[in-house]
Amino acid sequence: MTIEIKAENRPQKFKQSVIFCTDQGYLPFASLAIHTLLRNNPVRDYDICIASLDALDMPPALAADDIRLCQIDVGTAFDGMPVSKRFSIETYLRIALPEAFQGQYSRVLYLDSDVFVVGDALDTIFHLDLMNCSVGAVTDITKLKHPDRPTFDQKALGLDGPYFNSGVMLFDVERFITMRVRERCAEAAKFYQGEPIYFDQTLLNIVLQKEWAQLNMGWNWQWPFSRSLFECFIDVQIVHFIGKDKPWSDHKRKLPLKYRETARRFFQKFYPELAQKIPDADAPLRNGTLYHYFFRHMTKIHLFTKGFNRHCGDLNRVLPPDLR
Repeated sequence: MTIEIKAENRPQKFKQSVIFCTDQGYLPFASLAIHTLLRNNPVRDYDICIASLDALDMPPALAADDIRLCQIDVGTAFDGMPVSKRFSIETYLRIALPEAFQGQYSRVLYLDSDVFVVGDALDTIFHLDLMNCSVGAVTDITKLKHPDRPTFDQKALGLDGPYFNSGVMLFDVERFITMRVRERCAEAAKFYQGEPIYFDQTLLNIVLQKEWAQLNMGWNWQWPFSRSLFECFIDVQIVHFIGKDKPWSDHKRKLPLKYRETARRFFQKFYPELAQKIPDADAPLRNGTLYHYFFRHMTKIHLFTKGFNRHCGDLNRVLPPDLR
């Protein structure tokens, strides 16, 4: 089976790339993520690519930014994989990226579309030592909260151990292909058919288990209400809005105002219909909200420091996925 680029607007220019996988419906949010990347990293030595199963037109917001559009043909590679109303086959496109871009890129940084690139050191991630692993990733927040417990899907499948978030992944392209990661994910999906699976994330953690490199949490700062104040201790490069609250749908105003307003300003210019859905910035703060906010953080201090001290502040430190 051949996974290949079916159509593209231009060829590669560099040996590494940041790649977003999206469809037409999520393209505005991927465009916003790329906008934040370019704003904070104006000079780059990597391609920025939007990969999709269907043909996409270049968003007007990115027309002058030399973005590479690639339509990927995956054939029958993901036939029979679990899907839902929210997660389609497009969800698995990320694990086809190494094969699609083999021979072009040696390293690929995959990013979900619900991220903001807020740091100015994104280029350094391509030079990290992955310790002969095929994937570099950050421990999922559920495991950081409860390192001694299996995640929901691990428990259902009778598994335990380290567990990473698949919304930000650094691929060693050749190693990923050599280790047959995509094929093994498909085999795991068949073996666990009918079991609760969080799609690509569960399958990747089944297949790789301890065979992945743990990156500093600053590369995938998973934004929850209960630990947002700890952000000031991290050299955050990528903020990942993992829950239902996104900068464009934060109706309860849980996210920092700066993220909502970044989204509003971008959408007002390029997608005004989306800007109208973002809550106004004129809501007052309530004392009770802040008391609750600080209390939640106090109860999480020991877990944060334990996770932080694995890498401390060093973005270049890569470790085995050991939570002890």
